[in-house]
Amino acid sequence: MNPIKNALKSLSVTTTNVIVALIFFIITAKISNPAFFGKVAIIQLLEVVTSAFFYFIPGAIITREISYLYARKEVNKSIIGKFLSFPFLAIPFFLILLIFLNYVKLTIPYLFLYLLSNVLTAIMIGMDMFTESAITGNLFLIIRWGISIIAVLLHNIYLFIEIWTLGGLLSVSMNYVFLSRKVGLVFPSLDFAFLFKHFREGLPLYLSSLSSFFSSQGDRVTTAYLLGSYYLGIYQFSALVAGVPSMILGALGNVLLPTASFYKALGKDEKRMSSLSFRLLSLLTFLAVIISIPIGEIVINRFFPAYRAGLEVFIILLISSTLPFSISSLTNFIIAAKKDLRPFLVLSVLNGSLVVLTSYLLIPRIGIMGGAISQIIVATISSLFVLFYAIRTSVFIPAKKELILLSITPLIGAYEIIVDPVFMDFLLVLVIISIFKLFKIISEDEIRIIEGFLPRGLRFIATILRIIS
Repeated sequence: MNPIKNALKSLSVTTTNVIVALIFFIITAKISNPAFFGKVAIIQLLEVVTSAFFYFIPGAIITREISYLYARKEVNKSIIGKFLSFPFLAIPFFLILLIFLNYVKLTIPYLFLYLLSNVLTAIMIGMDMFTESAITGNLFLIIRWGISIIAVLLHNIYLFIEIWTLGGLLSVSMNYVFLSRKVGLVFPSLDFAFLFKHFREGLPLYLSSLSSFFSSQGDRVTTAYLLGSYYLGIYQFSALVAGVPSMILGALGNVLLPTASFYKALGKDEKRMSSLSFRLLSLLTFLAVIISIPIGEIVINRFFPAYRAGLEVFIILLISSTLPFSISSLTNFIIAAKKDLRPFLVLSVLNGSLVVLTSYLLIPRIGIMGGAISQIIVATISSLFVLFYAIRTSVFIPAKKELILLSITPLIGAYEIIVDPVFMDFLLVLVIISIFKLFKIISEDEIRIIEGFLPRGLRFIATILRIIS
């Protein structure tokens, strides 16, 4: 289980997503309008609903359990078949969509395939099958954003859904074949006792996911309800562009849970793993925020002039979604260490309530900016909670280096909101690098550990880290 190699494989999917989606949005912006984009946003919203409401056994629990078994060489197709059975239990719930608009009804097959594909992927990455999941992930994204341009050209939302369904079918089929080649032919095997055991264990995460839906999507739902699909299109577009840096970082973070679970099963110290990961991700997070804001402004101004009204929203959403990443990544180590997850439910309920409340209060007064402000409030609360709970459970023990990084995180956010000129961002990059070098945030011993995981072609990364530290 090599975290760096796996991160690169995961990053390949994100890179494809960014490139193909950028082409898709450029074409859509030129030949369509925010109202059509709003319909696409509703389909994406249904994906989030599916993940939040119908993912009865959270993917994090599946990946952790499979990773533990994989480290002990105890994975078998019987266990995999039991995990694969629960998406079929969600089918009756998908039928609720029959009461909605015609094009929403047609998303039912796609949403089922989307759920099943996510479960297959959670199992595969727990078994260190990042190469296979990257292959299917890239293929799906090419179909999702590339081929669906045909539907945009024809202004046909029904064809759009059919193309996405085809992509989901191919993704599920390929993942199933890869998994069967690894462990043998697998069939869904309904075992209520097994499913209930893991459902009960993952219940805090599941309920947190429901609440998180409102905290992450409540602003969009409120925007659609109060302002209509036009402003939803502008807001959702700003959120998508703002989400690119966190999407890229997320590709790197996706390896943390299976890696932490794998090495925890082998007796490694999660505190050392969480500390090093936090400091590395802090460096990447700071640079991602500082560099992405001016690039995003240029992209929106140059290629998407119809969405310039969302520029300020874009900046706040980027900061709220990206800057807390190094802190939120500590959740992976909490799950891997099998700590009590019930407190996350309290956090999610609080966040969901705050987003809905602040969105309803602010959006009628200041428009879509109100939704962005609600997101930065939630991001702040979530970060403080995860940090406190990681420390309380002794999964993460911040020393001087970690405290320095924690102290400058909010300062970077405030700086990016207040300071505008691009050359000032360049100066901030130099300040961040100087801090890492002055306080030797990453030690030589830790660089050698990182170097041991680096492929030969990426050994230059260790050299860069030595220069910085």
